This record gives sequence, structure tokens and C-alpha cells, in this order.
Amino acid sequence: MTPMSLFLALLLFLAEPPKSLSPEAATHNTRAMQHYDAGRYAQAVDEFHAAYKAMPDARRDREGRELLLGSMRATLLDLHDQTHDPAPLCRLQSILAEHVDALTAAYPEDPDMLEIRSARARHEEVSRQLAATPGACEPPPPAPVPAPVTTPPPPTATTPAPVPASPPPPDGIPPRQLRIAGGITLGLGVALLGVMAYGIGTETRQRRDVAAIDDKPPGCPLTPEETEALQSLRRDALLGRNLAIGAGITAGVTAALGTTLLVLARRSAREKRWSAAPWWSPSAVGLNVRVQLGAARASLRGLR
Repeated sequence: MTPMSLFLALLLFLAEPPKSLSPEAATHNTRAMQHYDAGRYAQAVDEFHAAYKAMPDARRDREGRELLLGSMRATLLDLHDQTHDPAPLCRLQSILAEHVDALTAAYPEDPDMLEIRSARARHEEVSRQLAATPGACEPPPPAPVPAPVTTPPPPTATTPAPVPASPPPPDGIPPRQLRIAGGITLGLGVALLGVMAYGIGTETRQRRDVAAIDDKPPGCPLTPEETEALQSLRRDALLGRNLAIGAGITAGVTAALGTTLLVLARRSAREKRWSAAPWWSPSAVGLNVRVQLGAARASLRGLR
């Protein structure tokens, strides 16, 4: 126990408030001693400080204020030893600075008086203790202010704008395109007929030349050149025949397609419920036909 603590315990034992205290300060001092004896150091400091504030005249109440300053210092040091919190030391530093300022203002003719030097020495002592924990006496940062919650305005009832109805998809190809496709298809059929005629003519000529070679007398064998020529003529005849057959079939299909397209082109798009479109490739030709039955559609693809 510190000497100041022993002094406080002695005052409590005597139960007689110091004569230097005013009645109000004496009442607070008695409560403070009771709290101190019960180990309630924080409440004791509050009562000692209330007694100190009850005697505000630093010159007139000099003796009583010095006594209460010593009691506050001893209690705050005990509170710091009990909690190891720097807050009691911060409060002691502030009280000592306030005490020095009050004495300096009350005794301008004696700035180096004993009480002033003693309070300054104690202030420097507690400042050295607080230097071990920098920023301990700084006030805590203010709590963040929550942003106000804004309620969005209720939606205004508006009448939705009418959405224009999209036009129904067309049922088929326009008549103009059908006429163009029909003309191209018929022209292709005519060209294929010419290819078919060329194939027939080629086969006829090759067959005639083959017959001329084969008609030699039995006693005259074929020379190697004639044998090679005979085989070549037969290959050319077969090629011409296949060309005539393929071109003829394709010409028939394209002629039918062209005729169908031209017939469809004569009908109005409003009256017909089916459409057709030709297609062809290097090896085949065909016709895509789409028929609408009620709300359903059916597609048919013609192939060669």
C-alpha cells in the first residue's frame, strides 16, 4: 500500500473530515472514503472530484484543494494498478494540469511556489508513465452515422402503351420470286435437254465406229491399235449413254419444277396456303413444298 493509501485509511479510521473542507466538500469526501474502503475506486474518485469542484477558489481553498488532489492521485494510481487501464492515468494528468493552471492564475506573484512545483513534478511523472502507451489519452473516433434510409416513392399507376401487333409471317414466297425461279428452272431444263441430246449423239457415233471395227472379216485379226481403239470407243459410248440418261432425268424434273413454280406464281399470296421453293446442287435438284392445314404446317421436300 502506498503512503497516500495509508493516509486515506487513517482518515477513514478517524472518521473526522478535515477542517479545511467546506461542508459540501466534506460530505463528498466522506462518501469517497466509504467507496475507497469498499474497493470501489472509480466511485471514490468521482466523489473526491466532486468535493474538489465544491471549493473552486484556488487561493481561498488552497489547503483543502491540495488535500483532495492528493486523495484523487492516490485513488487513481490504485485504480490503475487494479485494472491496468491507462484511463485513470489520463484523468490524473488532466486534473494535475488543471490544478497547476488554477494555482498559477491565483498566485501570479509566486509562480514558483511549492504547491505549483509539486503538481508539475507529479504531472511530468504521470506523463512519463503514459509515454509507454502512445495515443492512450486520445478520444475515441466518433461512431459512424448510419445513412438515412430513404423509402422510394410508390410506383405511379400508368396505363401500359398498346403494343402494336406484329404482322403474321408470310405463308410462302412472293409471286415475283416464284416467276423468276420458275423461269430459271425451265431454262435449266432446256439446257439439260441439250446435254441429253449430246450424250445420245455421242453414244450413237461411238457405237457406229465400234460396229465398223467389229465387222472385219473373220480371217483378219484386230491389230493392237484397233483393239485399243475399240476399247476406247466402247468407254466413250458408255459415257455418252450415262450422260444422256442423267441429263434426261434431270431435265424432266427441272421442267416439272419450273412449270409448278410458274403456276404458283399466278395465284395470289392471300389465296394460297402453301408455298414451294426450288433447290439444286451439282448432283441433284429438288423442290421444297410447304402446306398449311389450319394452324399447323407441313413441309415436303422433293428430291431427284
